[in-house]
Amino acid sequence: MSPTFTIAIDGPAGAGKGTLARRLADHYRLNLLDTGLTYRAVAHALLRLGLPLDNVSAAETAARQVDLARLDRSVLSAHAVGEAASKVAVIPSVRRILVEKQREFAKAPPGAVLDGRDIGTVVCPDADIK
Repeated sequence: MSPTFTIAIDGPAGAGKGTLARRLADHYRLNLLDTGLTYRAVAHALLRLGLPLDNVSAAETAARQVDLARLDRSVLSAHAVGEAASKVAVIPSVRRILVEKQREFAKAPPGAVLDGRDIGTVVCPDADIK
């Protein structure tokens, strides 16, 4: 493998992306990112602060503050957070901010396995393996 190696796994919810991504990341000792959690983190921040989900400025600020190393699946997997995430995920500026963070994550040594709905087409179109 090169100094950084990227595996992109995309597909619909419930397709087994997460399980495959975890196994590949463990096997190849790569960083792992479930990109859906990044949108959930933005939604969670807005919910926690009692801010409207359509507040673009607040959503952008929350997106910029997402720490990819501290995404807590147990907190972010709540149903209400998932519902809210679908609302913030349609904000174009939030998507741009998070996609840039996801791309930077993919470039960090030794490489990464990313899973999500548009990883191979939008986030990492030049991934080593899709």
